[in-house]
Amino acid sequence: MRDSSQDLASLIWSTADLLRGPFRASEYGSVLLPFTVLRRLECRNLLDGQSLVFRAHAGTDPLEALRAMHDHAPAELADLLARLDLHAIASQLAEAGLLTLVIARFAALNLSEQAVSDAEMGSVFDALVRRSAETTAGFAGEHFTPPDVTALLAMMIVAPDAARLARRTAPIRVYDPVCGAGGSLMALWAAAGQLSPVKLFGQDLNHASSALTSATLLMHGLDPGGIAQGDTLSNDAHPDATFDYMVAAPPFGLEWKKVQGEVKKEAALGDAGRFGAGLPPINDSSLLFLQHMLAKMRPPEDGGSRLAVHFNSSPLFKGTPGSGESEIRRWILDNDLLETVVALPERLLYNTRIPTYIWVLTNRKEPSRAGNVILMDCRRHFAAMRRSIADKSRYLTTEQISEITAIRRSATATDTSAPDVAKVVPVADFRYERVVGDVTRVGYEIRPFAFFSIALGDGFAPLSSVAQVMKPIHPAGTDGPLLTAENLDRPDLSAADLDTVVTKSALTPCAAGDVVGSPGDWHLLPPGFGEAFTRMSVLRPLRRTGRALCEFLNAPHNAGYDHRLHPLTDLPVPAEILNDETFSDHLEDLRRSRADLARITAGILPNVFEGTRADLAKTRRAVSVSLAEAALTTELLQPLEDPFWRAEFAYPFPIAALARHYRIAASPAQSKEALLKLGESVARTIGGLALAVLVGRNDNRMSAELRRKFERSATWGTWNWMIKDLRTAGSVPELPELDSILDENGTHTLLTQALKFRNDSGHSFGVQPAHELEEEIAQIEPVVQLILESASWLAQLQYDLVDRCEYTGTGFRLIGRRLRGSHPDWEPFDRLVSGPVTPHRVYVNGPSNAAAIELWPTAGAELCPKCRQWEFFVINEVHRYTATLRSGRDHEIDRQLT
Repeated sequence: MRDSSQDLASLIWSTADLLRGPFRASEYGSVLLPFTVLRRLECRNLLDGQSLVFRAHAGTDPLEALRAMHDHAPAELADLLARLDLHAIASQLAEAGLLTLVIARFAALNLSEQAVSDAEMGSVFDALVRRSAETTAGFAGEHFTPPDVTALLAMMIVAPDAARLARRTAPIRVYDPVCGAGGSLMALWAAAGQLSPVKLFGQDLNHASSALTSATLLMHGLDPGGIAQGDTLSNDAHPDATFDYMVAAPPFGLEWKKVQGEVKKEAALGDAGRFGAGLPPINDSSLLFLQHMLAKMRPPEDGGSRLAVHFNSSPLFKGTPGSGESEIRRWILDNDLLETVVALPERLLYNTRIPTYIWVLTNRKEPSRAGNVILMDCRRHFAAMRRSIADKSRYLTTEQISEITAIRRSATATDTSAPDVAKVVPVADFRYERVVGDVTRVGYEIRPFAFFSIALGDGFAPLSSVAQVMKPIHPAGTDGPLLTAENLDRPDLSAADLDTVVTKSALTPCAAGDVVGSPGDWHLLPPGFGEAFTRMSVLRPLRRTGRALCEFLNAPHNAGYDHRLHPLTDLPVPAEILNDETFSDHLEDLRRSRADLARITAGILPNVFEGTRADLAKTRRAVSVSLAEAALTTELLQPLEDPFWRAEFAYPFPIAALARHYRIAASPAQSKEALLKLGESVARTIGGLALAVLVGRNDNRMSAELRRKFERSATWGTWNWMIKDLRTAGSVPELPELDSILDENGTHTLLTQALKFRNDSGHSFGVQPAHELEEEIAQIEPVVQLILESASWLAQLQYDLVDRCEYTGTGFRLIGRRLRGSHPDWEPFDRLVSGPVTPHRVYVNGPSNAAAIELWPTAGAELCPKCRQWEFFVINEVHRYTATLRSGRDHEIDRQLT
């Protein structure tokens, strides 16, 4: 059973089937949203008895009926429908011969209050807006902030005041100066509305956006009277108004050239205007919107205000001392208004991958936070989406949003419960001085570097400890090879192949082994490169750190570090592992694997034009073949993108089979059950390996203590204990992959989280509604995905059933069968080994374990007496010396333990 709101939203969106052809997919929302608003107003009898549906069905021309309805409707509703371009859209539909069909579809919908409550209607409209955003690239980027980001914005400013708001009786005044589609306002309403009455206010330059916000409020049963259209910077629609909470996500890099006259005039008023602190560059209005919001704070004696804004990295540090940006930051920090800055993960937004930040500001700081700013590095707080949408491939879960807000509440100057995420920094630390000739200028900035260094622990040091930043030199007219960025993509790069130039400008020398490039695009010059000059940055490793240093510098979290503004030598690097030769060798192997993958995928779809005189018919056939190859390649690459597909194709059979069950699940209930069984299967597989190691250390005998663990049927908790018990005792040379399993955020921690979810979710009690199941799936799926990714080493293991062990004169030949992937059949194998093994046993082989791990008596493969097929059995229960082993089909066999 699905949630009724989602069903109704899907039913409304199905009208898009009529629009295909005359309308592009990106235009569906512009048609469906206004007609949804219109039908809701008709069903609620808010149009003074004028019904487009009734008049159209009575034989009146639909366009004439629309005009009549508009003329008789209340002014505010008529204005809203006009701003939604309803008449223009209806004219387009009429020209395409679709207007009557669309009206008939909406006429079949009963959107009265008796049939659809305000809460349900609001959910329906929100779902339609999100779907419209996801099908409209430009719309999504300019008007729509994803709901997980708006939820975090709202919680960051409302959560600290929960107790205070619960006691309040006067309505809370909430404001967004760039309200877009209204998502941020509605998130604040959802967060604060549970505690106190809320009045919503907003403004947006785009008439469609402001209309959409008004429509959203109306569909939720709220008063849209506080929403205005117009340029907030030049024509404030709410002059002299103050608000309790404010939120904004201004468009990144929006210039204010068109309104510079009005803005500069108001800036000249100083503190009497909104922009007295300073003016940012003409190409970025972010800090103007922030000053506008600060001007609308309630005085502290009247309760004060708190606000949150969503920015890119530029407002943090751009601008030299004395510039407009620096002076604005100086004014904010000197007045102790900045409370928190949160570094967010990349790829949270539509149509951009740039790093973004949330600023939280208030004029009523708690005494424990006075004079300080909380910096939070939340770049690792995200879950991966199953399908990316317009560059958005990550999202924040409800638990992660709660965790971030909880960490912010607990962080003080003397106590922080999450030092790897948050740190409290005195305001004075953001002040710096720069001397030019004899003038000392004071600047204020918050460097992205400050966030990067929060989670750094032992083993980190400045980049200057592992590499020398090479300085440009003046060759004084000397000629030499010039290395450019275009050259770096060549796999066989050599200085001898570069163009020789004569230049008097400053160039930087580079040689084999140097790391050359720019943030996010660093390359290691190969051993046979030679020597050359370049205009790019050059790092010369002090030890054998080139490959590891290059890999670290190209990590996404370092791409935002601008070394033109901040010394690259100060960048903290993991010096301990960068200086480890074994680590560098592993990275070199990884680089070769990446190159092999690129070469293989590039060779699958070659260029179809063989020459200028090619047979055209042959070329057409080549295109058809390539299209088929492209479709096949896309299918084959799916396992590379999706951890569940990878598990199905390559993990040990019990895990692989359950990954397939999850992928083909036909209902939310089946999906949830498969996810939980998949997590338990990973625990059983790893726990079984741990048990085999423990038994192997005891001459392949189960000790009395181990037998007691299986007196009752083995549970998820049993296997978790087995993993922890083995690793706690020390390193595991038999299977080195287990050495890191207890690390923070390691596989054991994730398995424990999944087990706790299973135990807390009431999975065995009755039938759950679909919306509850979908919410639970959204919580557990990212955890199980992380479990699979953290245990990817399982895919390298081979489960071999040895049928015969034959002596060859110099060694032994093993002949047997191997179980792999989600297919239940065993495939034959034949390989040589140096020593004999016992036949009719299952052995686990991997790239890191020196000797095969024998699974008997903890597991084995036998012909099942029930289904007469070879199955893999794992120990499940022990009574004295009799062990019961169970297969993936829940078939059981009994065996004696020795």
